[in-house]
Order: sequence, then structure tokens, then C-alpha cells
Amino acid sequence: MSRLILPLICLFLSVSVTAETVYKKTNPDGSVVFTDQKSTDSEEVKVREPTSFSPPRLPALTLPTKKLSPSFNYQVSINKPANNSTILNTSNVAVSVSVQPVLKSVYGHRIRYKLGIQSLTSDKASVTFKNVDRGTHSIYVSIIDSKDEVVSPVASVQFHMKRFFKRPAPPPKPKVP
Repeated sequence: MSRLILPLICLFLSVSVTAETVYKKTNPDGSVVFTDQKSTDSEEVKVREPTSFSPPRLPALTLPTKKLSPSFNYQVSINKPANNSTILNTSNVAVSVSVQPVLKSVYGHRIRYKLGIQSLTSDKASVTFKNVDRGTHSIYVSIIDSKDEVVSPVASVQFHMKRFFKRPAPPPKPKVP
């Protein structure tokens, strides 16, 4: 195994060195050839370093949550639809979530589901949004208290709605006698 590592390292180093030098050759018919191999009638071309951009790091997004007693540390995850999934040929979207620990309905805690401008509040772990338009959408789910304040981290997924429409067949042409 160690006998194979040294030749591989040499191979990678040689490729990186030769890839930086480019030669230009003009053939007798006027065509121009660029290559990485030097010949007697070729000239070296200076290749400038490629432009690169390193974007600045964005600050972490923190959403406000209400501080509760440790027994209310909810963890919310969306089971359905899967993130970046595609829903075909329907206008309804079923949303299913998991909440840990069990929802404390005694304290007025409920699950808020948001899809665009639609918002549903329920104490159940699944709801269905009706008449969702085609396109890309995001669903946001959080736990709220009796004052509609968020008491859990917000979970989200993105999905795509695709609906195909079948054009009706044109009416048959009347036969000419």
C-alpha cells in the first residue's frame, strides 16, 4: 500500500506543475492550437490567475423564542413533505410533524403551520393545506402558547408543486360526403 502512495503523490504534483504552462502553435493552414506540450515552433502563453471571490460570512439567523421551564424544550421536525421534494398532480399538501416532548395542551400549546399567507393552528401532528398553487413553497412549523408567542425553534422545509394539464383532444372533423 505504501509503495502505491509515493507514485500517486508524484503524479499529482507533476500534473499541477504542467497544467500551469500553456503553449500556442500556429499551423501552416492558419489554425491555432493550444497545448500543454512544448514544441520547437510553439510559444509560451502567459495565463493569468483566475478571478475568485470569497463571500463574507453571514451572521447566524436566530429567531426569537420565549424562554420556558426546561420541561418545555420542544424539538419540532417536519416528516412530510420531505425537504426539496416534488408533489405531482394534486392541489393539496399534507403536512406531518413530530414534536418532542409531547405537546403540553394543558398550557395552551398548539402547533402553528404556515404556508405562504395561509396559517393553520392545531393540536394535531398533521394538517392538509388545500388549493396550493404550482411552484416552489416553504412550510414553517412552530409551537405557540395561548398568547400566540413562539415557544420552540421553527422547523421548515421547501417543496415543489407540479401539476400537468392534459389538453382535451380536438373534436373529430366531420366527413365530407
